[in-house]
Amino acid sequence: MATQAGEPLSQTVQSLMDMEEKYGAGTFGATPGFIVSGKGSTLIDVDGKEIIDFICMLSATNLGHCHPKMVKAMTKSINKITLTNFATHSADWPLVAKTLCERFGYDKCATMVSGAESADAACKFASKWGIKKKGIAPEDVLVLGTSNNYHGVTAGIWPIMEPYSQRDYGVINRNITNISPHTGQPLRYGSVQDYEDAFKQFGHRVAGVIMECIHGRLPTFEEEIQFAIGVRQLCRKYNILFIADEVRMGAGKTGKFLCSDWLGPENKPDMVNMAKSITGGSYPASYILGNDDVMGPDMIKPYETGSTFCMAPAANIATLTALQIYDEENLLQRATDIGNKFAEITKSWKHSFIKYVTNRGADASIYIKPGNVVTPRRIARLAFQRGVFIYPHGERLRIGFALNITDQEFDKGMEILKSVLDDIESYGEIPGSTHEAETPKQ
Repeated sequence: MATQAGEPLSQTVQSLMDMEEKYGAGTFGATPGFIVSGKGSTLIDVDGKEIIDFICMLSATNLGHCHPKMVKAMTKSINKITLTNFATHSADWPLVAKTLCERFGYDKCATMVSGAESADAACKFASKWGIKKKGIAPEDVLVLGTSNNYHGVTAGIWPIMEPYSQRDYGVINRNITNISPHTGQPLRYGSVQDYEDAFKQFGHRVAGVIMECIHGRLPTFEEEIQFAIGVRQLCRKYNILFIADEVRMGAGKTGKFLCSDWLGPENKPDMVNMAKSITGGSYPASYILGNDDVMGPDMIKPYETGSTFCMAPAANIATLTALQIYDEENLLQRATDIGNKFAEITKSWKHSFIKYVTNRGADASIYIKPGNVVTPRRIARLAFQRGVFIYPHGERLRIGFALNITDQEFDKGMEILKSVLDDIESYGEIPGSTHEAETPKQ
């Protein structure tokens, strides 16, 4: 029986919500709330309330907010120059390309701005490789994805995800898709057999497969590792490029810098694309790494990739500074420690509405049983109200910790989250806990 009611949205929040609804377009179903400042993993909202950041802006701020070393470097860059790009040359860009290639073991580095652009470019490069090097006819070339992965909503990459809204926009692509050419059904995340069956019949047409190797969609870490290894080995068998989308789960989130590192060096991807926290979230930049066979000068010609803001001085400085911070602060080990601590705390949670709790280093998910009055959105709204920011996403709550979150912030946030889970069944109305995007596809 409901014995409690959630706090109403403040007048300031409601006013901003109304303004956004009137003038804004597009939504990801955000938790109602407006943030004005942040430092480390502590945010301040428009009402002056402290909120512990347990999502780090969907893994874009793995270094927390306003890291002093990053602020200093970015301020210095912005005070020196606004923008240089491919109209000439930014002095730091060659160093960025060299650093990324040498650090991750690739020959070439291309840059874009958003993660969606990097995934789009990687698929485009794979298609050209399939046509030029594998001999696939342009009209037949395939780049395949997998279900339950997210790569962005630009028209170029959107069709490789679940076919949920693309038809409304006429964004349909039978060459870049997650639909199996063998069955006409989505290639299921976790099913190596789906790829084996597709490749047996259509492997001669497939240029590449792109996936978030580690995603948190399966109950255990090991299941995801073995799935990704299985697909990667099939790609090698059928001469298909394997592309790791590291936008979300790269940059140290899982305890290794690239989540594809969990597959072992013998299963190294042919290409990787990165964004978000490769710059610590301080400036939008994305990168595609590959070898000469795929990205050499005989493959990528002038005017075939680029963006006005790629190679921007601020992007270059943010990338180099972020890499330095990851190393100096030993944040890969910190991600592992956070994950172990989270797993230890949550193993004792006994809530009837929780299906399971799982984590990949500092990235975690709480899956909620369907058909329950307790929904992820209700939990997220009550958590925000009490001072913790988590993200409702379909049947789960997404949680992401900055790799330099303090023990104090972590412990305080976990205590609040546990209190929310303990109390949520006693709540009736929780203002702000419903949204048209109840099952967002990200």
